[in-house]
Amino acid sequence: MPEFPKSIRFVFVLTLMVCSGPVAAQEAARRPNVLLIYVDDMGYNDLGCYGAKDPGIKTPNIDRLAAEGVRFSNYLSACSVCSPSRAAVLTGRYPQRNGMPVCSNGRTEWKDWYEHVGLPPSEITIAEVLKPLGYATAAFGKWHLGAPDKYAPRRQGFDQYVGSKHNFPVGKAKVWLHNEEPQGEVMFREAHQKLTDATIAFMKQQHANEKPFFIYLAHYLIHGPWSPNKQFCTPEEWASVQRLKGRMNPKAIPPMVRELDHHVGLVLAALNELGIEEETLVIFASDNGPWLPAGSAHPLAGGKYTTMEGGHRVPAMIRWPGRITAGKVNDQLVSALDVLPTIAAATGASLPTDRKYDGFDLMPMLSGKTDKSPRQEFAYYNGLTLEAVRSGPWKLHLPRKVANRVYWAWQPNKMYLNLDRALLHNLDDDLGEKRDLSNTHGERARRLRKLAAETRRELGDWNRDGTDRPELAYPGNLNAGPKQKAPRVRKRGKN
Repeated sequence: MPEFPKSIRFVFVLTLMVCSGPVAAQEAARRPNVLLIYVDDMGYNDLGCYGAKDPGIKTPNIDRLAAEGVRFSNYLSACSVCSPSRAAVLTGRYPQRNGMPVCSNGRTEWKDWYEHVGLPPSEITIAEVLKPLGYATAAFGKWHLGAPDKYAPRRQGFDQYVGSKHNFPVGKAKVWLHNEEPQGEVMFREAHQKLTDATIAFMKQQHANEKPFFIYLAHYLIHGPWSPNKQFCTPEEWASVQRLKGRMNPKAIPPMVRELDHHVGLVLAALNELGIEEETLVIFASDNGPWLPAGSAHPLAGGKYTTMEGGHRVPAMIRWPGRITAGKVNDQLVSALDVLPTIAAATGASLPTDRKYDGFDLMPMLSGKTDKSPRQEFAYYNGLTLEAVRSGPWKLHLPRKVANRVYWAWQPNKMYLNLDRALLHNLDDDLGEKRDLSNTHGERARRLRKLAAETRRELGDWNRDGTDRPELAYPGNLNAGPKQKAPRVRKRGKN
């Protein structure tokens, strides 16, 4: 899609706001604030309210958020890695449709990847949907949707950005930005308080201005480096952190989760102190499953990088006092794709009609008007490769070869690297995806193979373009990654 329509839209929006005058300002003041807290690499079993098996995980603030709203037990991220999942939650469109099916990278030595892999400016984010209604918008933290300024948050509808765009390296500092301007270098352990401070300051400023706000608070926790601050560690945990110096460390996860909970608590307390809790829609979710062996997706199989449930099914909750029934656990199939349409419905925003959305408005279900989710199907992509499809509780893993998979899934320890036939699972009875029912439920498998074929025609696959998959300027093979190397897989028995 060409970029010029966005400039036309902004002219229209500006004209509308100027002509609307005081009436528009009064309408904006009645609209809810929106706080989207997006955390990194948190598994399905990494919170107290999800029954964390690790006794070191204590999350009173996040647990209270869940108790005061709706907690989802069947919420799927649109991808099991960072960038595509973030592009999907902000646009309401599958990564294959919105032009962000793989991860961006801040390494300038991979010039083509650096220049051409990012969320296309023609995409419309939650921020851009809300700005015509008078919202002040901010993105704080991990962006990961393109390194060059042409992909920057302020090119995607955000008034303000604070953070470092990509992940932190082990033992090294990263450049900290305010908008596009460097503010010196920051270590991983310093970043979390900075995000909390920026969020609270923005909320206070907009409350004083009597202006509704949308904040996309994208924490770096609990992604590596595995370096929690000392005050959140037991002596044993701190000794482990000191010994491994930020490298992969499952023992660092409980203190990192407790540290995250602390910062979420500070932000929620600020909402209370400002007296705007009832005026604020809060959504909390993880971008994808755990980076195993750090974290847990119990009782699900797999984790980050996989299309097993442990890679996609993650903690998620939503709170809006007085508008969403509190204290509910919702087991209906929902997705990160549904976040944007739900926010649009809650705020009265209109969605553009020039593109297809893959998300649904969940407000009728959340407000108690219905007990059924509008979502019944889901496509599990890994990069450009369609690996599974789902209808209700039925999930079909599709045949595949390791050589055709996306670069992050080449590792030999990932599940279902090679499949010579499709496998059918009923997730209601088999969350661990252990029992293949394709021989006894042939008609169900046939219907899901038909769904897969329809999905491929529209969104493509590793070996074919789709009718609604945009062409990107990147000259290489996106599935092969920025280094463009063929996979090397060690033999380790059956997958």
